[in-house]
Order: sequence, then C-alpha cells, then structure tokens
Amino acid sequence: MKSTLEQALQEAVTKLLLNIDTNDTPRVHLTRSKADGHGDYACNIAMVLARCLKQKPSDIATNILFHVQWPAEVCKTEIAGPGFINIHLKAASEANILCSIVAQGVQYGNQHVTSPQKICIEFVSANPTGPMHVGHGRGAVLGDSLVRLLQTQGHDVQREYYINDAGGQIGVLACSVWARIKELQGQAVVFPEGGYPGLYIVDIAREILISHPFKTLLKMPENERMTLLADLAVSKNMTLIRADLARLNIHFDLFFSERQLHESGAVNTLIQRLQDDNLIFNGILPPPKGKSVSDYTPQVQPLFKTTSFGDDVDRPVIKQDGTPTYFAADIAYHYDKHGRGFDRMIDIWGADHGGYVTRVQAAVEALTGLQKQPDVLLVQMVNLTRNGQPVRMSKRAGTFVTLEEVVREVGADAVRFNFMTRRAETQFDFDLEQAKLQSNENPVYYVQYAHARIYAVLRKAEAMNVRRIAATDCDLSLLVAKSEQALIAQLLGYPGLLQKAADRLEPYRLTNYAMQLAAGFHTFYHQCRIIQDNTALVHARLLLAEAVAQVLHNTLNVLGVSAPEKM
Repeated sequence: MKSTLEQALQEAVTKLLLNIDTNDTPRVHLTRSKADGHGDYACNIAMVLARCLKQKPSDIATNILFHVQWPAEVCKTEIAGPGFINIHLKAASEANILCSIVAQGVQYGNQHVTSPQKICIEFVSANPTGPMHVGHGRGAVLGDSLVRLLQTQGHDVQREYYINDAGGQIGVLACSVWARIKELQGQAVVFPEGGYPGLYIVDIAREILISHPFKTLLKMPENERMTLLADLAVSKNMTLIRADLARLNIHFDLFFSERQLHESGAVNTLIQRLQDDNLIFNGILPPPKGKSVSDYTPQVQPLFKTTSFGDDVDRPVIKQDGTPTYFAADIAYHYDKHGRGFDRMIDIWGADHGGYVTRVQAAVEALTGLQKQPDVLLVQMVNLTRNGQPVRMSKRAGTFVTLEEVVREVGADAVRFNFMTRRAETQFDFDLEQAKLQSNENPVYYVQYAHARIYAVLRKAEAMNVRRIAATDCDLSLLVAKSEQALIAQLLGYPGLLQKAADRLEPYRLTNYAMQLAAGFHTFYHQCRIIQDNTALVHARLLLAEAVAQVLHNTLNVLGVSAPEKM
C-alpha cells in the first residue's frame, strides 16, 4: 500500500513539473503518521518542491492533490501545517499484510539489496589471557546481532575473531602460569608485576602439570619453557573464551591468529611494501599528549605517512629494536581482510580504542584506496549492579566479573536482549536482579511473554475445536478496532525497520521495536476478545495474533534470543 501511494503521488508530481525546467524530479517518500487524527501516512513533498517552484508549500500540496489518482483504499486526504499531505485509508485496508506475513514466515521482513556485499565483522577479539568479562559480552552480542541483521538484507557476512596472541601480554601470561606452577610445588614465589592473579591461572597450571611434569619444565631452557607455557595457556584460555561465547550462542567463522600473521612474514612484507611505495620515512614523533617535555626524548624512527590520509600524526611501524609495532600488525591484518575479497570491513572495539580509529582507516586507505574502512563501532562498558548496588569482582577472575557468571545467573536471553536495549556508544547499567524478574520491568520477559501468550491463545482455540481456515479466507475487513489497526501498522513497518537498522548498523532498534510490538499486542489482548461468538471475527483476530507471533519470532531471532511458546 505504501508503495502504491508513493507511486500515485510521484505521478502527480511528474505532471506538476511537466513544464518546469528542472534536472531532477524529487522522489516522494511517505512516513507513517505518529499522531491520532493525522491519517495513516504523511508526505512532505510539497515543502521539498517549494524552492524549485517558488510557491507556498500549501499551494503546491493543493495542486498535487488535484492531479493525484488515488487507489480505492484512500478515503480522505488533507493538507496540514505548512504543507504536509495527510492520507487517510479505509478501515482494514492494509490488513492483507497478515496473509503475507503468515505465508512468508521467517522470511517476512527480509530483503535482498541490489548489490549485496561480502562483509567481515570482527568483534570481541579479547586478549587470550583469561575468561571474558561482561564488557566483552556486550561487544559479542552486538557483533553477532549485527551479522544476523545484515544477513536479512542479503549480504554475505562472516564473523571473525582476531586473537591477540603476540606481544608483551602473552609473556606476562606465561610468567603468571609459571609462578602458579612453582607455587603448586610448595615454592615461595614473587608474582610477576602486572601478572594475572585470577584463580583460573591456578586451574591452567594444574592442567599443564598433568601432561608436563614440573621436573621436565624445570630442565627446559627458559625461552623454550616460557614459549611452551604461553602456547598452552593461550590454547586453554581460548577454550574458555569459546565456551563463554557458546553460552550466548555465538560461533565464529574464523579465529585469526596475530602470531601466525607474524610467522607468515605478512607483517614484514607489508612494511617492505610501504617502504617501496615511499610511504615510510625517518622522522621524529611529537611528545605524547599529556606529558611534560622533560619526559620525552626525541628519537628518529621509521614513520608511516598516515597524515597524508587524514590522520593527525604520522605513526611508527618499527620499534627501536627493529621489530614491528602492534600498529604494523593491525595494518597487515586489515590488508589481509581486503585480500580475502571483503567489500566491507566492520570492527567492534571497546570505547577506549576511539583514538585508534583514524590511524587504521588512514592505513587502509593508503593500501587499498578504500575510505573510512573499517567501519568502527565503539562499545561502552557495562556497569553491573544488583538491586542498584555495584557488583563485586569475581574471585575466579581476580579483577572483574566474568561473563560466564552473569550468563549462568540470568540466562543467555536476558543478557543478549538487555545488552541490545541501548546504543552501543552509551553507558549501560545492567541489574542482575531486574534481569531475572518475571514482570513487565524485565524487557526480555515482557516480549517473550507476549509471544507465549499468543501461542496459549492458539492452543485454547484448538482445545475449543475452533476450526482454522486459510488466511486468505479470513474476513480481514472486520479488524477495525483501534488496537487492531495499530498492530497492523506496526507489522507493516517491520521490513523498513530492518532496512534502517542495517543501514545504520544499529541492531538496538530491534529491541525497541519488539517491546513496542509486545505492548501493542498486550493492549489488543485486553481490549479485544479473541475467542467469542462471532466466528468470522475469531478467525480474523487469530490470524492477527499469529502474524504478531511470527514477527516477534523474527525480531528475536535477529537478536539471537529465543521465542518460547510456553512460559
């Protein structure tokens, strides 16, 4: 119906501009009216044309309405405000969408863009030095939901995890494990500065001793021993991380190792290419921001000309000891993504990495010509509370609350849905007790209860021997109640919502939609008796309820949340 109305208006605008010298006829776009009394749809095309035609928008709107040929479903039009065209439809004129929803099932709302992209979404990428914390969980849920959302638009999307298994933190991890191993042998140890104090390190140490006796480890050359301990600890921590992700039903297509990137020679090859392309020069970095000049010793070092591509300062790619910087490895990793044929790269990082975005995008542009790649979404931390009070850190992790503990306490659905109720870049307070409530105060329960309530109605109808008929045989003209019309309008808006959320990389819009649709159904349920004496009305309302259940299911599926039929 919306497309039909837009086409009718577009033809009227074309007639209006027939003798006007203009290079571009503006496109007509309708929006769903938000206020009662303003009709079903509104259009601002008259105001868009005002400058071109040098007329009052209200006069232009009058001329448009004179030329337009409306379909039979339109019962009234009016000009409102400075020149809005409000369109009123006959009651239940859009109810046929219910048949389409039931027929399309899980595909309802999905679209296929004309130019689908191959997209790599890299998210989580937590250091393999311990279990995931709650903040990692928010990024994980965002990334997985975003993959599902972009897939509804027909894109080929891959989930990717970049394992930071090279660098100083891995050495610290190995030292922490070795200290715990010696401690388990009854030795007095000095724990390494900056080491990982969690009890999970003790668990790793015990597991290692089963296959690698202490005497064997003690006889090894130190470098060999620490390399072995680092490899084993990273492997065991990645097992923990995979298990944490699986609890949220998140599974990656590829785990990409930073260490293997170095060992393959890709990082050094990249640096050589930058040198060959005259993108590296010997220069001196300015003093670090926030530090006094006395703390800074200027040194000549190889710098990448990232300022030529929008960065605020050129960046080092080789350390003083001749080894590549972390930035060099990161460039090589993104260049590898490009080489694997991805049209688009999306990275989800913690908010503390905001200053890193421009330099990576500058490097990618220098190497590939692609601008503003990767798209970077910055995720704020989660403030974990219980009845409004901050939750203490985990004994097992030592410094933070693990994601595993939270999922075990409140469930994966509560974690996934609640984490998506806010924009990623905003702070989020997550109360454990509220997430367990079986009431309207718990948003995921509120939505899932609406879905389960519909199935309870369908089961009741079956128990009462209400014979279901084909959707196309239902008399949908009977759905004229205000709450029924509101539900139909919400269902009609679902495909557009998916498209908008995908275009803006904002899956949080789906949680808001799900809560609004659930609220709409609860209102309808209390105001309109579904099972009653009017058989034709029963069939129409059962179809409406079934369509709402389907769209709730589809929305929750994109969010990775279950849609229970009983609660």
